[in-house]
Amino acid sequence: MRILFLSLLCMGILQASPISTPLLDTNENSGSIQASQLKVGMSGFIIRHFDDKHSSIIANMRVSEINTDTNRALIDISPYDGLRQNFLPSGKWKAKTNDEVVVAYDYERALLIAPNVDTYNTLTKSIPNIEWVHPDTFATYLSHEGHPTPLVKDFHNFCTANSVGLLYVQSSDILFTLDCKNFALLETATTPDLKKESMTPFYTRAPKIRANWFGTGSSRLDDYESYYLEEIALNNSKNKELYKLYKAKFSEKSALLRNFDIKD
Repeated sequence: MRILFLSLLCMGILQASPISTPLLDTNENSGSIQASQLKVGMSGFIIRHFDDKHSSIIANMRVSEINTDTNRALIDISPYDGLRQNFLPSGKWKAKTNDEVVVAYDYERALLIAPNVDTYNTLTKSIPNIEWVHPDTFATYLSHEGHPTPLVKDFHNFCTANSVGLLYVQSSDILFTLDCKNFALLETATTPDLKKESMTPFYTRAPKIRANWFGTGSSRLDDYESYYLEEIALNNSKNKELYKLYKAKFSEKSALLRNFDIKD
């Protein structure tokens, strides 16, 4: 029953295949597209087709606003950082009308941040059609960076380098679905009857994550739950639905609510 319950809740984003659609118009760092099944925060890239045999990714994109009546969406456009090579020349192309926009390309690969092995196993078995990247791999990356407390940029860099599209974070009986490259919230679901014990910074079989002497991320994480709840709020501070969820569930924790840029 638990597996069926979670599977039904997680069908929306998870069943979405990559969405390909033409760029309708553009103005420097923004543009518009038209497609169904989009959500604010979804990321992807823009492709320039030079001819029938040659094409190149020229920019990153992120959905910033959606008109649900017309399925027309505004997108933010930024430099592509998926393949960095400082010793080779790069194109200086700007996105233009009729370039191909690909959204949710890596959403079939995901990383789950969970507080313990039981929660990890329950959730990964409950969510269908996902290729899971084990958190041991992320822990190894954090050890290389010297960050026992993972930063949002660590998630971005790791997921970009490993073609991971979705990030799941389970905290306080809520499963948050985020875009792994920009930490934008895409969905939430309530998780039933999961154990409360927690490892820090998350469940991993890695014995220890190396720490830098100083700097952001170098300190050890003390409280699993509050850290991830705060980071999700900070990076989705204008999300009204998330604010309502936090207000209903954490009304006594005013510090969490102060992370939102929303007035009642």
